[in-house]
Amino acid sequence: MKKENSLHLVIVLICFIFIFLMYLSLFDGPISGYWDSYITAPALFMTNTSIDFTSKEGESLYAYSLPGRLPDNLVNHTTYGIITKDQRIGSAIICAPFTLFFNQFGFRLLYALVITLISLFMYLAIYQIIPKFGIALCTSLIATLNSYLISIHTLNPNVIGMFFISLLLYLLVLEKKDWFLIGILFGILGGVRNVAILFAPAFIFKLLTNGNQKKKNCTLFFAGALIAILPILYWKQYAYGNIFIHPSQFSHHEGFRPAFEHSFLFWKFKFNGMFNFPFHEKIVRTPYFPFPTFLTLPLTIISSLGIILTSLMVTGFFYSFKRNKKEALFLILWFLPMYSIFVVQENWSELKTSFLLLFINPPLFWVAFGCDMLFEKHARVYRFCSVIVVSIILVIAVKLLSFFDCEVDGRWYERFPRALKKEMSFVGDDLRSKPESTAELMAQKKQLTKGNLFPIIAVTIKPLQNVFSSSRDEIKKRKLYMIDYWKYIYEDAS
Repeated sequence: MKKENSLHLVIVLICFIFIFLMYLSLFDGPISGYWDSYITAPALFMTNTSIDFTSKEGESLYAYSLPGRLPDNLVNHTTYGIITKDQRIGSAIICAPFTLFFNQFGFRLLYALVITLISLFMYLAIYQIIPKFGIALCTSLIATLNSYLISIHTLNPNVIGMFFISLLLYLLVLEKKDWFLIGILFGILGGVRNVAILFAPAFIFKLLTNGNQKKKNCTLFFAGALIAILPILYWKQYAYGNIFIHPSQFSHHEGFRPAFEHSFLFWKFKFNGMFNFPFHEKIVRTPYFPFPTFLTLPLTIISSLGIILTSLMVTGFFYSFKRNKKEALFLILWFLPMYSIFVVQENWSELKTSFLLLFINPPLFWVAFGCDMLFEKHARVYRFCSVIVVSIILVIAVKLLSFFDCEVDGRWYERFPRALKKEMSFVGDDLRSKPESTAELMAQKKQLTKGNLFPIIAVTIKPLQNVFSSSRDEIKKRKLYMIDYWKYIYEDAS
């Protein structure tokens, strides 16, 4: 047994070292697009390092000096404004110590480390529930070696969010739980992604169904969460004048951001985002996307996992109730609120598809449960048959969706009038000024509905000599030049 455990440890270490080196090599830099600028800029400002904001042509835009203290470094209304624009500051707080000690290499290090730890904590969490080495390791590798995650080569707050989610789920499946630590991590996650509040029902369910010291556990959990979220609340009050505001709803950000009418039954409201049906009068899709979001997200998951693993996910979902009803309900409460809030949203982008990382952990657990169900010593024939039947249904459904079509969401062009004027430049994100291409839409649709049976494990690693050379250069560099992306996306608010 000891020899077997030692072998398992060696295999795990080799796998995780490979993941770390692979993602270290894949990183495209801290200023590849405007999403990573949300992390890069405030992280450097927190370490009292200024950034030279430039136009696309390389012209410096602002003459400013940092006050040299927080939070004043992060707001200057006469030049760069509020440095986080409409994004959450939590990711930048996490990134700041890495840049302080490792300069620009800190961004690459954080990117690779976070994804490696996702795999590690998924392995530990699955092994805690299903003590089978093969299932735990394979699930953890699928979590980080799938084609979708590997396509993300930049700093992304949802990747950082997935790390905290993986760590929290590991701590929550342990028999003895440290509720104060869990509360602190939940508070930190809320700073990275405010939408993490949607995990609250799952935490409350776990607190109320775990052990006899419910009052003590609740006190420890909420105390930890409050302590961790206090700096974020202070920042919101300082920057936006409201501790409860979601930053995307701040009305004085740069750019034209109209609010659109929405309704549901007898409830009518205005929102500066774009909800789809049933909050909109009909089903629509974001321009340049062949499907509405409620199809794009599940099709992306199916494409990444493949038909077989997705069918194991479906059967594993039902099998989870046979294993442990409380555990099954907890995972549903973790998954459903987060999934529901995103599938009804439009104004979509390739970057926003990464929101699926905030709810992908429960489906990965269900994949593990499906494998456990299938490979039990006395697995019945009907279990294999159920996986085959679900696989056939999935293939048919995916292929039928290739014929799906719906109207373009005209609200998008109201939000981004520069797209109609052919003035909205491609600057590292998928916002485009060119008209929709039928060929491009068909290519996307073909990719999402190809119905691959197995996951696309896109293992790619660049020459380590180049990686180490880049890393040495980045350790020596601190100053950054960053395009001020916003002016190329939004119409002038005035």
